[in-house]
Parts: sequence; structure tokens; C-alpha cells
Amino acid sequence: MIRTAADAELLGLTYDRVLAASFPETELVTREDFLDAGMRGELDVLVAREGEQIAGTIVGERHGSAVLVDWLAVASTFRCSGTGTALVEAGNARWTAWDGIRLVVAEVERPDVFAPHPRFGDPARRLRFYERLGAAVLDLPYYQPPVREGMPRVRGLLLTVLAAGTSSAPRILSAEETAAVRGLLLATMGAADDDETARIYDAVDAPGGLGLLPPADYRQVPLSAP
Repeated sequence: MIRTAADAELLGLTYDRVLAASFPETELVTREDFLDAGMRGELDVLVAREGEQIAGTIVGERHGSAVLVDWLAVASTFRCSGTGTALVEAGNARWTAWDGIRLVVAEVERPDVFAPHPRFGDPARRLRFYERLGAAVLDLPYYQPPVREGMPRVRGLLLTVLAAGTSSAPRILSAEETAAVRGLLLATMGAADDDETARIYDAVDAPGGLGLLPPADYRQVPLSAP
């Protein structure tokens, strides 16, 4: 069963049992900040449960006409059970039904940068998972902004589109979709105050349009670099 979580108890259990076990500290906010944002509705938290156990979670955050999947994680005992697929499908269905949403996007580690990790998973397998669900990759040199004060930018990530009006790739994003990406970047990164960030906005505003590629072609996407 998948349900929304907005109470402190369920949010705390989700953080402790799933998120904290699935992400390095550079990619995860503090427990206090997660609970606060979840209870205030700034984060839309969906939780999959099997009986009394928390099987996984997907967390979305709206920025203008895009929803960013901040975290998708499945508890180790429920991996390969279909829980991840069910969570993505539930999130996509919920968020694309919101008025004005053009895209649902997620950050994914590049397999040519990140090696498989016994705790945090296999980036190549994860990218294939998203590919099976019809995801596509934006052709821009993305980095994750610091998740909190004192944390670094996380480079070597792909910004993937999980849901759109039409998600087949390769193609060029529509003007409305491109505006949704730009709005998301402005909300999370701010203005282009350095060369690395400027290159991302340059890709968004490229004369030929912002490209959307099949995940198998992710190596064509330039890497972010200082």
C-alpha cells in the first residue's frame, strides 16, 4: 500500500529506516529539516508499506511547473520486489495531475562517474531501471546544489525526465517544458553566478533547444565541472 506521509512519526520512521540507509550525507538533508518540510507540505512524501514495515519512499518537491524527485529509495529487504516501480508510477500519477505541472524530474548518478556501492546501490542498474520506466536524460551538465550548509555540490549527476506530456526520446523539449526546467534550476541553484552554473543555463537556452536523450546515450551529456 502506498500512502502520503505528513505526520512526524511516519516521516521519522521513513527517514531512519529508508532514507538514511540509502543516501550519503552529501545527498540528504537532516532529519529535522526533513520532518519540518514534510509536515509543512513543502515535501510530498509517498510511503510504500508492507504490513507494519516501510518498504520504500518517493519524495517530490514542486518548483513552479516541475516536480523534482528529491529521493527515491527502497528498503534493502524489499528490493527487486516491484516496490520502486510502484512508487515511481504512483508519484508520476499524483504529480502530473497537479495543475500546471509539465515535468517530473529526478537526479541520477552517472555510471561512468560513480562505482557500485554496497550500501548506496549500482548507478548502472539504477539508470536501466529508469529506462525501463520510460525516463529520458536532459542534455545539460548538471550538478546537485548543496543540500544544506557546509555540504558540497554533487557533480557527475544526470537530470532525468520521469514524466512529461510526451516523453519519447530523442527529441527537443517544448517551450513550456524548457521553461519548467529553467524555473526548477532558478529555484534550486539560483542565478548563474559562476562558470559551472552558467554552462547549465547555456544548455537550457541553446539555440537549437534543450535535448532529451535515451538513457543509453547518457555519455553524450557533458559532465559538470568547476
